[in-house]
Amino acid sequence: MSGASEADKASQPSARPTDHPAYRCVVLGRGASEDSGSLSAEPLISHDPHALAASLAASGAPSTSLSASGPASASPSRPARLWLAEACVLIPPAAPKRSATPSLGERQAAVDNTVITESHPPTDASSSHVPVSRPSPAKARRRQQREAESHLARVLLCELAAAQGIQLPLDDWSPRGQAPHHPALPAEFYVSIAHRHGHVLVGLATAPLGLDLEYRNPRHAHDLDARIAMLPLDARERLAEVTHLSETERLDGFYREWVRYEAEIKSGLRIAFYYI
Repeated sequence: MSGASEADKASQPSARPTDHPAYRCVVLGRGASEDSGSLSAEPLISHDPHALAASLAASGAPSTSLSASGPASASPSRPARLWLAEACVLIPPAAPKRSATPSLGERQAAVDNTVITESHPPTDASSSHVPVSRPSPAKARRRQQREAESHLARVLLCELAAAQGIQLPLDDWSPRGQAPHHPALPAEFYVSIAHRHGHVLVGLATAPLGLDLEYRNPRHAHDLDARIAMLPLDARERLAEVTHLSETERLDGFYREWVRYEAEIKSGLRIAFYYI
């Protein structure tokens, strides 16, 4: 979740991420009109990316505008093409060191979200011992996990492109932390990546594309009102229209609005903003 800490975004990964509920959304921006070639007024938005891709791929199927709840109304615009790939990758935990009496440093390293401090001898007589910090093994493993997800996402995009006759050398993708971009990708194609806790979802489309993927974190229920306040006005209004919801239903509603918001940002249809 952009603008939020990594620890707050979702719960820890399990052995098989797809066994747990995930919230997805795809925004497919403004396809070309049949007559004029201009852009249609409304993007296609769906919380079921695979259903949207299947509907677009259906031979001779009429154009359909999708809303957060599913098919809404017929559209005069020609639908774009959308191809998706989804996979999982998990980094195995490091084997623990066996020791009859763990040292203080080993006990410290085993604590999640901690920093190990080392003291190095002074380089000259006037300097003092300078503490040097390095990430704990748990933090290093999370970083390794995110790198593996990012790498797999780019591999999947290369495979999607290759199926359309587009060759994208893997090493030429933009680095992790940047919006996915490849210099060999034709101008009429767009890509998007979403990955979380070992779960990777990527898309290739012939229109501006945004994907987002989130996992439920029960801890977010404790400050749900503050999180809802981070959403744009239209999303807050949609949540406010539905009354008498349980805590679980309100949390579900928040996640659905959040993945839609993030997907819209990735597709370029919305400018990001966050409360501080």
